[in-house]
Amino acid sequence: MAKKANLEYFRAKGLLPFQAEFAAGFVEGEDRPYWQLIAPAGTGKTRTAVALIAHEMEDVSNKRFLIIAPYAVLDDWQLELSLWPSLSTSQAPTPLIVDRKKYLELESHVPVGESPWSSPAIILMSIDLAKRNDIVASISSVTWDLVVFDESHLLTGKRKAIYDTLTKSGAARRALLLTSSSQHLLGDVVRKVNYQDVVDWNWRPLYAPFERKLTPIYYNRTKEEHAFLAELQEFAERLSYGKLILRTASSSIYTTERMLRRLHEAWRFLRNKIAHDVPWTDEDIEKVHRQLSLVVDQPDTFEEMPSSLAIQPEEFLAACDKLESLLDRIDEITTDSKLDALISHVKEFIVAKDKFYLCVWSSFANTVQYLRESMREIAVPVYLLTGALEPIERLNSLKAFRENGGILIATDAASEGTTLEYVDQCISYDLPPNMDAFEQRWGRFLRIGQKPEFRMVVLIDQSRSLRWEGELIENIPFSG
Repeated sequence: MAKKANLEYFRAKGLLPFQAEFAAGFVEGEDRPYWQLIAPAGTGKTRTAVALIAHEMEDVSNKRFLIIAPYAVLDDWQLELSLWPSLSTSQAPTPLIVDRKKYLELESHVPVGESPWSSPAIILMSIDLAKRNDIVASISSVTWDLVVFDESHLLTGKRKAIYDTLTKSGAARRALLLTSSSQHLLGDVVRKVNYQDVVDWNWRPLYAPFERKLTPIYYNRTKEEHAFLAELQEFAERLSYGKLILRTASSSIYTTERMLRRLHEAWRFLRNKIAHDVPWTDEDIEKVHRQLSLVVDQPDTFEEMPSSLAIQPEEFLAACDKLESLLDRIDEITTDSKLDALISHVKEFIVAKDKFYLCVWSSFANTVQYLRESMREIAVPVYLLTGALEPIERLNSLKAFRENGGILIATDAASEGTTLEYVDQCISYDLPPNMDAFEQRWGRFLRIGQKPEFRMVVLIDQSRSLRWEGELIENIPFSG
């Protein structure tokens, strides 16, 4: 099919110009099998991929497709596939979400040693299931005509092995990586799309003009908070997972206390081993990491941590004493200047408003719970969105928020696949670990139909109690 014919084909299927151009290029680029599309969240990357799958099925129906994505968005993918006309016929395979239970069921239906992946097939799988060694081996034992990696910036650490194995083994005949982050580049061809590129076929922009900058809310830590954080920083910088501890300190004093108490509990076991002259094992270290990862709303956080404590037994015992001292100190802190700044801003924001939509964003489940309790004094509806909620609970929480207005307090892990273009303002209560994570937060709100007056607000400690915060702030574009 000629280039112009390909473009017209995808235009007739309802794709926007940038989507049709990318899809046409992908179809024509058989000699360059692995492509990456970088475009802001909400601009239709999923629809582009589904159009390509449908095109492949029309050409030859007996094909396999594998979609690897965060668990939270698999239902969205399944729905998008089922709504595409040529994929909703009786001849097309039903898009199948495969979790661990479903995989074992598929395995039980074939002889031992044979692949459970039939053809044709459209398989949807979470990235955290796909990274398991037995699953990687299984999906690389057959040929997939197209493997789609959604949120491909997540292909770091152990997850990166999924892409490497499928492409190097030839199991993925072609691959399409979708992301909104330009920091993680993979593939033979990388195409980047900006908001201004998203236009209709009359070349009119579909996104309202907006200033992609953050509005700061400045506050100052008290002397007792500042002194405690300085002491905590010196303690954390000696540990291999000290960055995670400092991120909790940046989030809230309450979450810091939860983190330190989990660490104290985990270390007590290691301390007993030292007392009985028993060496640590890899499993011991993993238990410590699992305890710490529970504070973050991402269960696999520990897998990205170092495989050792990077500290000698003598230093470890001294660190245990220091940890106990820090726990005593944190009990003496009676103020929370950051929380006070948040509540003051929220009260000012909602005054004289009959209905409003306000989001407060955090990376930590403990902080979300802390904020929910703290918001009771404002006497407005408050809704939660965390990774601990079941999918139906998340859906109900979002539905009630959209219908009634109020405050939605959410974590990064729970936001994948969430569209919040109707929100008036989002407050980043704590800073995300990097600018990529900020990009993901922006993507929840900057979508077709967004409010022109939308603002992303971030709380900034003017006293610069934590060096890590200061380093990240240097790269943040602020308004005004």
